[in-house]
Amino acid sequence: MYNFKANEDILPLSEFRSNLAGYITQTRETGRPIIVTQNGRTAGVFVNASTWDEIQEKLEKMEAYEDLLVAEGEADRGEVMSMEDFEKEIRARRDREDRKAKSKTSKIRAAV
Repeated sequence: MYNFKANEDILPLSEFRSNLAGYITQTRETGRPIIVTQNGRTAGVFVNASTWDEIQEKLEKMEAYEDLLVAEGEADRGEVMSMEDFEKEIRARRDREDRKAKSKTSKIRAAV
């Protein structure tokens, strides 16, 4: 991950604000995040754009993996649906949505 340096990477908000451009360069060059404090407490974490993108990609992969684990558990417990039943369920949902949309349209026409 990152070699965090407490003496360089934890800053009070006032110092961070006074040299923002320099700290942007620092995070870009080192890849390390900066922890910003306010009144002695952590107020935020500043990371460069590429690190942010990496974090987002990893989160998406983790969420997909969690979905797979849930699906695997459901399959292990026999909580599955045949493709035929799935298609019937999708058609039924579409039919309900179509009826709702037609009903709304009829109500709007009647009101006009």
